[in-house]
Amino acid sequence: MKETLGFLKNIEIVLVCPQGAGNIGSVARVMKNTGFDNLTLIDPVPYENNEGWSMACNAGEFLKSAKVVCTIEEAVKDARYICGASRRRGKLRFPTLSLDEATVEVAKLAEKNKIVVLFGREDRGLLNEEVALCDMLFEIPTHEDYPSLNLSHAVFAFCHALFTQTEVPSAGDYIDLAVKDDVKKMYIHLEQTLRGLGYGEDEKGGDYLLGVIMKNFKRLFGRTGLIEKEVNMLRGILAKIEENTK
Repeated sequence: MKETLGFLKNIEIVLVCPQGAGNIGSVARVMKNTGFDNLTLIDPVPYENNEGWSMACNAGEFLKSAKVVCTIEEAVKDARYICGASRRRGKLRFPTLSLDEATVEVAKLAEKNKIVVLFGREDRGLLNEEVALCDMLFEIPTHEDYPSLNLSHAVFAFCHALFTQTEVPSAGDYIDLAVKDDVKKMYIHLEQTLRGLGYGEDEKGGDYLLGVIMKNFKRLFGRTGLIEKEVNMLRGILAKIEENTK
């Protein structure tokens, strides 16, 4: 039997508006199989019923202890890093890593930081506004003839990949990420500075260009996350730019 990895305690599995009690029960069982402890449900269907208990099997304690919240903002408010499972590709869905790449990063970051992993609805996954909250997206490989996974199967693939993770970094590689609210303020400051430099003023797509630039910065910084020192350094540079352009 594999010994539980310490970093798993800092990873929270979040189901966004799950639509089936059986899936919630199955996720509970998956988490117990793979050594995870923390389950959050956003606006779920009723699940403490025969279907939920039956699929949870001997992991019923996860149904009892699951944290239930009304909004995604409540679910991620204490996170230092947010990951999302996504099968669909698009301009807003980045950076998308393979499952193997994602689990290496999560193992490294979770040693010192609370990580939230979002799994979307059974019928349509994560919405664009939910994807926008993510620092990193990952894709679970499937056959092209039928790429869509059942929710509990997707959670199992991710949890099992971390449970069997062999590329756990040395202590010197651990990263203590910046508080999410400080990162958010840095992005607001960055956008304000860019607007001060004239980005977003062109009537023929200025706001669109600024939006693309901001998304690319989030893609860049979201790959590995920012530490507090880096956030402060960037804000200092932005303040200097503002001072010299007045």
